[in-house]
Amino acid sequence: MLLLIVTAFGARGLCAEEPDTRAGTITGTVSTQNGAVRLPGVVVVVRREAAGELPQSVSDGDGRFTIPDLPPGLYRLSAALDGFQAVEMSAIVTGGAIVTLALELPIAVTEHVDVVARTVVSASNSLATTETVDSKETQLLAPGEGIQTAVRLTPGVIELSGGDSIDGARPNQAGLQLGAATLVDPATNLSRVTLPADGIDSVSVMANPYEVEFGRFSSGLVMIQTRRAGDAWKIHLNNFQPNLRVKRSTVLDVTGVLAWKPSLEFGGPVVKDRVFLEQTGQYYYQTTDINSRPENELRTMNWVSSLTRIDANLSEGESLVVSLGFVPGSVSNATLGTFTPPAATADIDNQFSHSMMTERAQIGGQTFLESMMAFHTFETSVQGKGKATMQLLPNDTLGNFFNRQNRSTTSFQWVETVSASRKGPLGVHALKAGIDLLRTGYEGTSASRPVLVKRSDGTLARRLTFGSPTEQSVHGTDFAAFVQDRVQPGARWWVEFGARLDHDAITMRTGATPRVGAALLLDETGNTVLRGGVGVFYERTPLVASAFDEFENTLDTRYDTDGVTPLGPAVLYTHVIEPNLQVARSTAWDLSYDKRLNRTFAVRLSVLGRQGSHELVVDPVKTSTGGALLLSSTGESSYLQQEVNVHVTRGTRLDVTTSYTHSSAYQDLNDLVDFYGSVLEPIIGANAYAPATADVPNRLFVHGRGMPNGGWMVLGTFDWRSGLPYSIVNDTLDFAGPRNEQRFPTYLRVDAGVERRMSVAKVHAWVGIRFANALNSFLPVDVQANQGAPDFGNFYNSPIREYRIQVRFGK
Repeated sequence: MLLLIVTAFGARGLCAEEPDTRAGTITGTVSTQNGAVRLPGVVVVVRREAAGELPQSVSDGDGRFTIPDLPPGLYRLSAALDGFQAVEMSAIVTGGAIVTLALELPIAVTEHVDVVARTVVSASNSLATTETVDSKETQLLAPGEGIQTAVRLTPGVIELSGGDSIDGARPNQAGLQLGAATLVDPATNLSRVTLPADGIDSVSVMANPYEVEFGRFSSGLVMIQTRRAGDAWKIHLNNFQPNLRVKRSTVLDVTGVLAWKPSLEFGGPVVKDRVFLEQTGQYYYQTTDINSRPENELRTMNWVSSLTRIDANLSEGESLVVSLGFVPGSVSNATLGTFTPPAATADIDNQFSHSMMTERAQIGGQTFLESMMAFHTFETSVQGKGKATMQLLPNDTLGNFFNRQNRSTTSFQWVETVSASRKGPLGVHALKAGIDLLRTGYEGTSASRPVLVKRSDGTLARRLTFGSPTEQSVHGTDFAAFVQDRVQPGARWWVEFGARLDHDAITMRTGATPRVGAALLLDETGNTVLRGGVGVFYERTPLVASAFDEFENTLDTRYDTDGVTPLGPAVLYTHVIEPNLQVARSTAWDLSYDKRLNRTFAVRLSVLGRQGSHELVVDPVKTSTGGALLLSSTGESSYLQQEVNVHVTRGTRLDVTTSYTHSSAYQDLNDLVDFYGSVLEPIIGANAYAPATADVPNRLFVHGRGMPNGGWMVLGTFDWRSGLPYSIVNDTLDFAGPRNEQRFPTYLRVDAGVERRMSVAKVHAWVGIRFANALNSFLPVDVQANQGAPDFGNFYNSPIREYRIQVRFGK
């Protein structure tokens, strides 16, 4: 190795006298806040007196940019991003050399921000419409909260009991990625990741990404960008003050702690300009008051989360990022509700760990190789409070939760990609190809005790007896390969197209998913963009589908109104998987028009459509020998959405986003994961194609902040939408009438806050008050849907108005 180095430097010295005319490259990073925050989507323009303006580059998700094929000479670089001050820098390119620069963009601090051409490439390096929420916005509106709350600040996301729905779909149909790594539980495809709030730099939601490098989901993708350490050491302690719980209908009668979410962040250079460490941690404690139950009955969530990120510049053109995380947590009284007292609830213990390593190397002037390896584990334990038989009555639940379950899932992923920029037919091509190997495993146990269904008068209507305890074991390897090309035929338009090949480990099927998208700048300033695309998305089959026939069978006995006489023989329902399962998929398309009217107003008009097929559903059916719970891939879904979005900004004084969405969502309702997630459901009714669980025909959502002057801030969210649908059941808990024909009341919630900036010596803090459900609106979570109940049709469990004192440090 030493000989090679000496030879290389010797050769360079020998040829120093001759001019080197080989092309060089300018590469580097764009950041803000002294390098602490990398900036994606920054337009970097190179100019040279003799050549004028050369082709521009756009920084990627880690703030990196590369401009190849530059003849030797003096160049002037300019970088611009809306909301930041533009900067310029000179660079000298010598023959065959790679010049590395670090561009620092100060945050614009006045209301006079020049309108600059907005790049069509999002923070997630996508041409598709992307909603990005940075950590600053999340921590202003919801201090101490992380990924889930950031996602809910985007207009297409609705919170459901089982997770977040993106554009009318089920929570398990969306993807979640940290870089190239998939972070969903492979058993259910649900996202159960909690990271420290201070460790998250931004969260982006893409409803219909055109790039085929994104896969294994059928409705929406959430991309997480973690925070990178800067060039100077720092340490921050945030959200250290607890939120106190006060007695209902009082102001000062404190009864305990409502929530406490302290977080710690420290980081900086370990080796100057070479190795950087960012360490974040958080303790999260949250209690939820079920207002239709006694005040001392609470649902309690607590977890501890640690996230370590190490960035290393191994050499010129080669970098390494290592990420490690560990999150133990628990939820007590997890299923607590109006009709479920603490004794009948389930407790959940969770443990999540992850490790990831990403190496990026420049193997040529315009070619990059990226390798990513990740390993994740999910441990889940669900159990009741005792062994008493669970009894379901219209207005109450007696006994203890019927099921005890333990699950352990693992996921190993290897992604290898190569990307290059080449001049060719139609212009400059940004090419990318890769392979994605995902090895997953699921080991579990399940044990269920009998469940009694009783009428309002206490007579027995139905008895469910389950088989002996069972074990589940599933392992599989998913594989994908993709190739894509983003070409810029002209200065004002881009086209993205590609194809992906996915092999599904559970169904053993392989399918192709082509996609195409385009973006067109309709004016020379770049302030008007028309974009659209269409593509096919294959959903990864969850491991629980393969384990479906390994769960305990159910003996269903029904009784006459006297509660003693059986209504015919008992029916034994066995778990049956329909032969030749298909892979769930969707075809999605979108079209959007973005217009920045001036420095203050920007408008977006968009429409999105999605058609799903081969979705996994469970249906109880009668057979010649008894009955069966049949798992099939016959489910379908459809979604159509129109949205108007207005963004108003005046520098640091005002930033408000308003969106109105009109949509229609339908689906087959008996989704596999709804019944066989971490918490099992004892009763499965007949399937139906009906309004989706997240069907919200109309929604108006506003969030933002305003600063009348430098010392005061007003902030909050306004959410008005149609009520969610629900179904009616009878005495035996069978569905009565059309599914999801009824709706909860119209939802209207306002969360608001007022803060005042205070300074003592060199300590700067914002002190204020926050109101949750500030209007004390009636927002019921539960409904009496049992026809046999005397209070049939009544709604319960609306959160009351809550307030808290908020202190946060920073300028």
